[in-house]
This record gives sequence, structure tokens and C-alpha cells, in this order.
Amino acid sequence: MDTGLIKELTDILNKENDIYETFLKLSNSKTDLITNGNVSELESIVKIEQSLIIKIAKLEDQREKIVESLSSVLGRKPEEVTISELSSCLGEKEAMELKACQEKILKSINGLKSNNELNSKLIKNSLEYIDFSINMMTTVGTVTNSYGSSGNADEGKKRNLFDVKL
Repeated sequence: MDTGLIKELTDILNKENDIYETFLKLSNSKTDLITNGNVSELESIVKIEQSLIIKIAKLEDQREKIVESLSSVLGRKPEEVTISELSSCLGEKEAMELKACQEKILKSINGLKSNNELNSKLIKNSLEYIDFSINMMTTVGTVTNSYGSSGNADEGKKRNLFDVKL
């Protein structure tokens, strides 16, 4: 097995993990910003995340090229090449490094997934609160006084300030 390719793969996986850890830190910051309602700072974090996504995409392209090269050595399709399979073909040191990369990336991604779920719930709750507040503000507490066709007073209807909710 070409140890140069394995070294390149390990380097790329470590770089990807560094970016995922940055995403994780930004995600933690976003939780605080969502809780405090700081939209302008939230927008700046989203812009930073967009640049990180571009970096991840470039690293993924490099990783895929390396996996293609490794797959030809192994006589397999690129989508069939896994870290477990590569580890079984490597020396102990390289296999351990590759497994460590895998574990770090999984840990980072799981933390990111958890934070994203929390942030999603916080945003949903904020939107529900805003919707409730708008409904409370747009419903006027006055009752219309009118008479029905029988000459009796109609039951009062609440009037809304706005006819349509956007």
C-alpha cells in the first residue's frame, strides 16, 4: 500500500476535522446569540460558515481523488473503500492514525449535530413566540356593536388590525 497516499489522506482528514471543530465552536456561539436575540452577530457567523463550507468542499474533492487512487490499488470501486478496510491493509501505526482521524471526525460531527438540533429548537421557539406576540398585538380588544336582521344585538366580534398574516 502506498504510504504517501495514506499520509495525504490522514492530513486531509485532520484538516477536515479542524474545520468541523471550528463549526462546532461557531455552533456553540450561535446558541448564545439565538438565546440573546443577536441577529447581526448571527448573520456574521453564517457568513463565516459559508466560507468554511467552501473549504470543506475543496478538501472533500482532494479526499475523493486519493480514495480513487487507493481503490485502484485495492481493486475496488471508490465507494467501497472504507477506513476499516484500509486499516486492515496498513501497518499498525498508519492504521491507528487513520482510525484516530475517523473517531475525531465522528465526535465533531455528532457534537455539531446535537448543537444544530438545539439551535433549531431555539429558533422554532423564538418564531412561535414572535407569532404569538404578533397575534396578541394585532387583535384589537374592542367589540363591534351592531344589530342583526331581527333587531337584536349581534354577538360582538373582535376586529383584527390586519386581515392577512404574512
